[in-house]
Amino acid sequence: MDETRNYLEFLRFCLNDKEPVPTCIKDIHWHKLLEFASSQTITGIYAPTIMMQNGKLAKEDFQGNKPTDDDVMEWYFELHRLRKRNEELYKCADKASEWFLENGFPNCILKGQGNSIMYPDAYQREPGDIDIWLAGGREKILQFTTKYYHQPATQIHVDFPMFRDADVEVHFRPSYMLNPFTNKKLTKYFDRIGDSQFNHKVSTPDGKYSFFAPNNEFNVIYQLLHLYRHIAKEGIGLRQVIDYYYLLRKCNAEGFSQQARKEYQATLKELGLTRFARSIMYIMHNVLGISKDCLLIEPDVKEGKFLLNEVLLLGNFGRSEKRLKALENAEGHFKRFIILEKYNFRLLKHYPSEVIWRPYHDLKMSWKDHHNKSE
Repeated sequence: MDETRNYLEFLRFCLNDKEPVPTCIKDIHWHKLLEFASSQTITGIYAPTIMMQNGKLAKEDFQGNKPTDDDVMEWYFELHRLRKRNEELYKCADKASEWFLENGFPNCILKGQGNSIMYPDAYQREPGDIDIWLAGGREKILQFTTKYYHQPATQIHVDFPMFRDADVEVHFRPSYMLNPFTNKKLTKYFDRIGDSQFNHKVSTPDGKYSFFAPNNEFNVIYQLLHLYRHIAKEGIGLRQVIDYYYLLRKCNAEGFSQQARKEYQATLKELGLTRFARSIMYIMHNVLGISKDCLLIEPDVKEGKFLLNEVLLLGNFGRSEKRLKALENAEGHFKRFIILEKYNFRLLKHYPSEVIWRPYHDLKMSWKDHHNKSE
């Protein structure tokens, strides 16, 4: 735990310009830090500082623990990989956005490269796939996509393998809630705010690539919901948390009005996300060091500590999760179902609405999957 605490303290220093050099720097094992950063997919956050590219550290600041040449090469390789991969993803996001628009579908890129643009270096975030939200509704979108690829659709998206180098998910809706009553409210929210997201164009700082991306007012709700979905299912890592960190800084820098703040808090209440938002704000301020001016709601210390523990245990997409070992030897769908639902109930006290409805949702999805396969 001391090791992880050191990594978080150093992460806070890497994220903020006014933080003093942490004393923990003398105790950090640079290869183990790389392993931690890789599990959380945040190597691009640490690397520029470790390699003294951003002026935050001088040789003497390492207090006798300067990375070796081998350490530097490991981090350099990661930076090179990130830049190359981001170049590929930006190119694909640009082409996808333009192609769908030419075919009559206003669109915007959710998360992904739209988040990368908010980083100090737009080419150093760990990229994933391309999630693109199209206007038009599920029926119209599927009618179009099946002309090219016959892929099974989920309740919110369909895979669209238009590139060799990047996975593309075409979204009918950006996200969902497990509670069907809250999900109806969320659908109305997307319908209400959708059109304004399809005309908000962004570009990389070098001007090479451009595409449509959500505006700040929508993003602070959508990306919080994305975090919420992951904590209740696949697990979230520090990459997604840091995405929100840079989004809040962007909102603050560009001016987030008092009215927008009130609407944010009202939407949180409507969707049952207030407690979760308060826990995220705790991590933003107390762990990552963001200014209080950037917070959109008061933090909750107790909930924040619980969520931070989950983030560290789960890692990005659950890569670090060790609490589901029983699944490895579980035989039969029913036994696996019981293990998973028991595991999900650890969240009951914190996010009861989602946890209570998860068994119903999982059974419904399982029945649909079985029904589709038998047709």
